[in-house]
Amino acid sequence: MFQKSMLTFMILLLIKLPGLATATAAAFQEPKQIQVYEESYYYHFQGVESKGNGPLLTYKQQAFLPVEDVASILGLTLSQQGADLHLDGAPTVNSSVTVEGALPKDATIAAEQLRINPKIGAQASVMLEDDAALPVFSKNANQRLYPSSTLKIMTALLAIERGQLQELVTVSPRAAAVPHDSSKAGLVPGDRLTLEQLLYAMMLPSGNDAAVAIAELIAGSEQQFVQLMNTRARELGMTRTNFVNSHGYHHPNQYTTAADLALVAKEAAASPLFMKIVGAPSYYASYRGPNGAAKAKTWRNSNSLIRTDSPYFTATVTGGKTGYTSASRYNLVSFASSNDHDYVTVILRGERNQRYVDTRNLLQSAYTKRAHLNGAKKRINVTPFPGRLFFNGRELTNEVQLFNENGKTFVSTDVLALISTHISRVKRSDSQQMKAALDQQLLTFDRVGPVIRNGRMLVPVRSFFEEAGLQLKWDAAAKRIEGRAPGTEIVMTLNSKQAYVNGQLVSLDVPATIENGRTLVPLRFISEALEAKVDWGRGRVLYFY
Repeated sequence: MFQKSMLTFMILLLIKLPGLATATAAAFQEPKQIQVYEESYYYHFQGVESKGNGPLLTYKQQAFLPVEDVASILGLTLSQQGADLHLDGAPTVNSSVTVEGALPKDATIAAEQLRINPKIGAQASVMLEDDAALPVFSKNANQRLYPSSTLKIMTALLAIERGQLQELVTVSPRAAAVPHDSSKAGLVPGDRLTLEQLLYAMMLPSGNDAAVAIAELIAGSEQQFVQLMNTRARELGMTRTNFVNSHGYHHPNQYTTAADLALVAKEAAASPLFMKIVGAPSYYASYRGPNGAAKAKTWRNSNSLIRTDSPYFTATVTGGKTGYTSASRYNLVSFASSNDHDYVTVILRGERNQRYVDTRNLLQSAYTKRAHLNGAKKRINVTPFPGRLFFNGRELTNEVQLFNENGKTFVSTDVLALISTHISRVKRSDSQQMKAALDQQLLTFDRVGPVIRNGRMLVPVRSFFEEAGLQLKWDAAAKRIEGRAPGTEIVMTLNSKQAYVNGQLVSLDVPATIENGRTLVPLRFISEALEAKVDWGRGRVLYFY
C-alpha cells in the first residue's frame, strides 16, 4: 500500500514539474554561490548509450549541461554574437558507442533524494523538498481528510492568477454573513478594500468573510468560484480533492489529502506575492467603511511558526496557513527555506500545538539529513547569463534556465526536448550507474547493469555475450554457461571459481552468479579470454524519451 501511495504521488508531482521552472530560474538572476553535484554523464537514446563530454551539474534536482554539449548531442552549430548564443541546424541525436580514453571513475555519490522518517502525532503529512519527484516524508498521504482553512491557499492562488491587486471590492451582505462560528476578519457589508488587502484579511486572521468577497470578485459568485477551484485542482493533479466553498468551513463533501494539498501549496509558493502575504506576521489595512469613513485594522497571522512572540517561532519558516474545524482538527501548511533548499510541509488532523511541534521536527530532520548529503556537493560561483539563447532564430531564453560558471554557459536539460522532435522529455537517472567498455566500445545493458563484487565487475551474460560476439549456450541442469567464438570456447559453472578457456582450467576471482533473476558473469575474465581491452567507469545517465 505504501509503495502504491508513493507511486501515485510521484506521478502527480511529475505532472507539475515543468511548471516549476520559472521559480528555479529566479535563483540565477544575481551572482551567488550554490552547491551542485558535478558528475560525468552518459546519455541513452533508442537503446544506445553514449558518453557525454560534461560535466553534468545538478542543482535542486534540475540537471544542467554546457551549451556546447547540447550542440554536440544534437548535431548543431554553436556561435556567439555579442552576449547571445545561437544554436543552428537540423537537430538529430548523435549516438556513438565508441569512447576515447578511459571511462570516468567518479567518486560514488550517495542517493541525493532526501528521506526522513521521524514520528509525528498528526494523522497525515507530506513534506516536499525543491522539485524532487518523491516526497521527503509521507504519512497517510492519500487519506481523504477535511482541509478546513488550508484550502484558502487555492482561493489565494486563483485570486493572484486572475485578479488585479488594486481593484476595489465592496464587501457584500453574503460575504459578511458567513457562519457566526467561523473565523472572520471583521468585515461588514459596504466596506471597500483592495483585493490585496482582502488577501491579507483572508490569509492572516483566516477571514472567511474576506474569502467570500474575493470569490465574488473573481467569479461573480461563490458558487462559480468553487467551480474554478475544482477545475484548477484537476489541472494540478489533485485527484482526491473536492471543494464546496471558498474558505474551508466544514462540509462533509469538502475534502482533500496531504498529497493533494502539497501540490497546490507548491504551486502557490512559486508566487512571490503569495509568499509575501503568508509570511507576514501582521498587516495594517486602511480602508473605507460603508459610509465612506476611514477605517483601519491590524490583522495578525494565526500561524505561530511565523510570529516572533510565539514559543514556536521558527526562523527558517517563510510562510504558511493554519486551519481548524471540529471535524478536521488542527491543520497546517508551512513553507521553509534552509541552505538553498525549499520545503513544503503539510500537517492534517493534528492537535493545536502538536502541529507546530510536528512541523519543526520534520524540518529539523530534513535540515540535518540534507547537510549530510550535501557533503558530496561542490560549491560553485554562478553568474546570470547576460545574453539570449536562440535556436534557428527562435529565442529560448525564457523557456529554460541558464547560468554562467567558470567561463561556461550551462542550460537546463529540458532544452533538448524544446529543440529536438526526437526527444519528448529527459530523465536523469536516480543514481550513478556502472559502465563498461570492451575495446573502446561502450557496452549497453538491458535493464540490469553491471555490479561490483569483491572488487570485480560482473555483467549480464546475455547482453554482454552478444556485444562481445560470443554465442551463448545455457545448460540449466548443469548450471553451465558456454560462450563460443571463432577460436575461443569459454565454460563457466554458476557459483564456481573454476572455469575453462579452450579446455584449459582457469581460476576466477569471482564466480558467475544469479542476482535478481539475471545471470551475471565476470567481465575481466571473459575479456582476457578474448584478448580484448576492458575498462569500467561510473556516471549519471540522461535518458532521452
